[in-house]
This record gives sequence, structure tokens and C-alpha cells, in this order.
Amino acid sequence: MAERLTLIRGNGIAACCCARLLQRQELSAVVVGAKRPKLPAILLSESTQSLITGVFQTRDVFDGLPKIRKRIVAWGNAEPVVLPHSAVVVSEEALLDRLWAHVGHVSDGAPPDPAWTLMTAGPASDLPRQMYFGSRTAFVREIELADKAERDACWVESVEDGWLFLLSSGQGKGSLITVGGRTEQLLDKSRLIQPQIREHEDTFFEFAAYPRILSTLCGKGWLACGTAAMSFDPLCGEGAGNAVREAILASAAVQSLLAGCAEEEILAEYSLRLKLGFLRHLEHCREFYRRGCSTAFWSSELTLIEQGIAWTKSQLAGAPHPRFRLIGFGLERIDSAETT
Repeated sequence: MAERLTLIRGNGIAACCCARLLQRQELSAVVVGAKRPKLPAILLSESTQSLITGVFQTRDVFDGLPKIRKRIVAWGNAEPVVLPHSAVVVSEEALLDRLWAHVGHVSDGAPPDPAWTLMTAGPASDLPRQMYFGSRTAFVREIELADKAERDACWVESVEDGWLFLLSSGQGKGSLITVGGRTEQLLDKSRLIQPQIREHEDTFFEFAAYPRILSTLCGKGWLACGTAAMSFDPLCGEGAGNAVREAILASAAVQSLLAGCAEEEILAEYSLRLKLGFLRHLEHCREFYRRGCSTAFWSSELTLIEQGIAWTKSQLAGAPHPRFRLIGFGLERIDSAETT
């Protein structure tokens, strides 16, 4: 089995999903973890829950989690809008504990010569150059909700110098993300979110909140996946779902490669699909940042998003149409007659 062994580098959502999917195909995998800060709260939409359920073949990982049933949005100059929502809230660490419990035993020592390596985490020195399309930073604080704040809601609001996202996380608590300026500065200008908060903690978690992608996503013997491959703006709420989708595609690619499919074709397909997904995300972000405000923060970040769209389109120029379709958790070649 040595020639079929895959090394998974990382221990986040993408790594966990890759390990489970390779296990289901009876392919040997070794996991080498990587330490990094974990988000205190993430929102899992119904579609993301469905993806995770398909990978792990169970829904019990969502048992007992707080539910979000509405999304309240105040964007640009518009009045707040209440939208139905269906999601659950969980800390990243708690979610990973639940997911890894369904993976079972995996070896944790790096093999000397794996057939393929799935890079779901750094170190950055081992990865190609990363392309950055923004400069914004997110600050995450735990908060105590005001008495009048709804316990099954999340709130999104733009202000002159950034945006805020508040998520009820159960037992009267919440998680507040502020992007652009410091938390206090943005709350001072908030008309929707500030009244929902009784108080917030002084300690905070900080992370880059702009889209970024590796200049090269795969090569001989390796594929990048999850946050090692690309990261999304948290405004669009696609991070966890995208990590699962990438893991499904990466695992399908490895399965095809180990089965003897042409390496050049599989790697080209993998890179194409990830870049198409990144382009869709950038175009989604562009619509939000166009409507945010006309201040320096919004215009400068919009310019960087536009640069990202232009770069990604240049990478896709001349690329062939997808040659494979994803059926379940495997890749199937598209008949040439279907593409003509």
C-alpha cells in the first residue's frame, strides 16, 4: 500500500474531510497536524451542513447546536431587511472535535515518500506565492447580548469605515466580527448592531479578512486545499462550505491519480475548478463592496477586488472547459460529444 499512501498536512475542516473521504475509498492516509488559532464561532448554513453530512454520513455532528433562523441586514443607505435563514453556530474547535471523532484512527507520522500530499495548512515557506486582493483586517470579540436582542438571529451592517457581523451563539452570548476599523470606532457609527450588545470583551482574535489564493494550486506530487489554497472574505459566509467542497474535489483528484488517470489532465481540472470558484467569490464580494459606501475604505477595497477579478480571469484565459464532472465523490470524464 506504500505507493498509494497520501499525506494530509493540516488538521482543519479540509484536512478532516480529506481524511474521511480517502478512508471511504480504502486509501491510506497519514495526517500531520498544524497549529493555528481557531475561530470562536462559525456559521454553518443548511447547504454546508448537507455537504458535511454527505462526507461523514451522519448529522449528529450538529446535535444541540444553537440555531439561526433569521438574518437582519442594514447595507449602504437601505433600511434594515429581515431575511429567513437556516444555520447553526459552533466554535471551530468544537466542530473539529466532532468531525475527527468520525474519522477514526489515522497515522500521524509523515512518510518519507508519499504518493501525493494534500496541503491544507502551511508552513508558507513550502507553498507557492500567495496573491492578496485586499488589506482589511477582522477583529472578533465575544459579547453579551442585550435583553431585547433576538436569540436566533444574526445581524450584518455596513458603516462608513467598514462592516460588522453579529452572531448569536447561545446562552445570551454572541460573536462580533468588525472589519475595517477598530471595534469601538465601528460600533460608534452602528445603528443596527450596537443596540443588540450589552457589553463586549476587551480581548479579541484578529485575522486577515480579504480574498487570497496561491499563484499555483497544485504540482507534481501535491495539491493545495482549504485555507492553504485560498481564503475568502468572511462577509460572504462561504469559508467552511468552501473548505468542504475543496476537500471533496481534492480527494476525488487523488483517487483518480492513484487509479492511473493522466496527471496533467487531473491537475489542470483541479486548478481550473478552484480558480472558477475563487472568481465567483470575488464577483460576489464586488457587489457588496459596491453598495457599502463611497468612502475611502470601500473604494480602495473595491479596487483591490477588481484587481483580483482581472488576475483570476487572466489565469483562466485560454483554459479548456472542464473535462470531468464530479459524480458523488469521484471524477468522471465528460464525453467529448457533450462539450461540442
